[in-house]
Formats: sequence, C-alpha cells, structure tokens
Amino acid sequence: MSDVAPVDHRTRVAAVRRLRMRGRLLESAMIVFAQKGIASSVIPDVIAAAEVSQGSFYNYFRTNDDLFEALAHELSDEFILMIESAIGGIEEAALKVATGMRAYLRMATSYKVVGQFIDHAGLRLATRNSPISGFLHRDLKAGQQSGTFRPMPIDMAMDLIIGTGLMAIHRIVTERMLDDYPECIAALLLQALGVCEAEADRLIALPLPKLTVPEDSLLGRAEARFSALGRKDTP
Repeated sequence: MSDVAPVDHRTRVAAVRRLRMRGRLLESAMIVFAQKGIASSVIPDVIAAAEVSQGSFYNYFRTNDDLFEALAHELSDEFILMIESAIGGIEEAALKVATGMRAYLRMATSYKVVGQFIDHAGLRLATRNSPISGFLHRDLKAGQQSGTFRPMPIDMAMDLIIGTGLMAIHRIVTERMLDDYPECIAALLLQALGVCEAEADRLIALPLPKLTVPEDSLLGRAEARFSALGRKDTP
C-alpha cells in the first residue's frame, strides 16, 4: 500500500481557481494600464474590468506597484518566449539584434494592447535587471567581441537601442507609420552600432520568423478583450 497521501481534489480545484483569478486580474490590468497609463491609481478600474469584488482583488495584490510588477514580469516572460522562438537559432549577433528589434516593433504594431501598454509604461519596463535587457546585453557584447559592432560601452549601446525602440513604439501608437518602419529603425540602429549600410539593408530584408501568440496566454487573452472593447466603441 502506498504511503503517499492522495492530493485533495478540493485543493487542486482551489489552486486552479486562484491561477485563473490572478490571470483575469493581470489581463484586466494590462487593458486598463494601456488605456489610462501607470501614473495614477488604477485599482478601482481593474476591479471593475475584471468584475470581481474589492476583497477578491486584495487577496492577490496590495498596491498599483505590486500589480504593475507582476504584470511586467509575466509579460517579459511571454515576450522572451516569443522573440527567442524567432531568434534562438540565429548565431550572428547583428542579425539577432535586428530580428529582435523588428519582432518587438512588429508585436507593438500587430497587438494594440501591447503597443499602448509599452508606450505608457516606458522606461519602467526597460530596467537593467529585466530579462529582455539581459538578452540584449548578451547579444551586444557578443557582437563587439566578434568585431561586428564598434567598441563602445555596452550601457551606451543599450540606451541607444532601448531609447530608440521606446520612441518608435510611441510613434507607432500615436501616428500612422509606413509598413517598413520597423525595418528602417532596425537598419539605422545597426549602422549606429557599426554595421555598414549595405550589410544592414541585407539583414533587415531577410524574412522575419512568424511570431505566434497563444490564445490562452496573458497577451492573447488581453488582446482579444482589448479588440472587443474597440469594436464596441466603434459606431
């Protein structure tokens, strides 16, 4: 007879419900942050969007900052999985950086909730200890060591890419840009890093791997709800 006690069915059900509730709160928070920004308290709006009680919300998050940090962490994990699926097999540093930048900007173009959330969150998403910054630091260092990128402090190179990327997303969100805008930005950044114009043009002309957003992911669920809200508001 086994000494291992059977897992209580009620415990499993409760754990699943908690995960679903947390996911519902995070996707609601992403929509509200995308609509209203991160400067003011959004907790009442998130509670309303998630259709939960105030007590239920505070079982998971205590403050705006708690909510934002949890959302930023979850999104970073999803972004890394998607972008790494596009660049994970690439060894050439310049192509990795160009493909990653194009993928990031294309994601902000295709998924409105992503573009608006990043535009509002800005530098709070681009901290030095964020996973995405860690990947970028690695690829820039590899490019300098191979002689592909010109020597410069890695922090300066990261500021160049992150600052340009955030401004590009702001323009994508607020203006009507040309279809090849992400490619133009990537080409200019490659040249700033030391890649010649002809090589930069060759790299950004290569096919961009398809980014797949699972429907049951945080991003997939939030985008579906965000798009539905947009259709509802359209006369």
